[in-house]
Amino acid sequence: MSDFQYEIWDTYDYENVMIIGVGQTNISNFNSGFCENSDLPLVMDQYPFLPIRNQFAPYSDHKEVAILGYNGELIGNLTLTNGLNNSAKIYILDVLEEHYNQVMLGDINGDNILNILDIVILIDFILTDIYNEIGDMNSDGALNIQDIILILNSII
Repeated sequence: MSDFQYEIWDTYDYENVMIIGVGQTNISNFNSGFCENSDLPLVMDQYPFLPIRNQFAPYSDHKEVAILGYNGELIGNLTLTNGLNNSAKIYILDVLEEHYNQVMLGDINGDNILNILDIVILIDFILTDIYNEIGDMNSDGALNIQDIILILNSII
């Protein structure tokens, strides 16, 4: 699964997507091999109550994949009865394409970081009367000091 994680990052540029394994505290042999030979994070679900699994019911059975959005909402799910095959990968990529916003509001230079460089570019756009939707932080259809303040607040 870690190869797919790198494929999501490198091939499809979904940099803020993370695959996480969930193991159970009472089956340590399984857990030690679950993420073996990969750098996938493993979260331990406390047995016997299994609060993580219960949070995603009814999508919480063995080999079940829950796909969560930015705010932790369930945006897709599938059961990997045949492992992570091509059809499972295609489904996951389709869900990401539908729900993943790769453009960060305010990130005018596209480096995935809100910083002073974005403010400098925004000021230049304001002075030269250029409109850029990514810089329009309050979605009012204009670039102005309010957008600069909103980016600045996001940085701080």
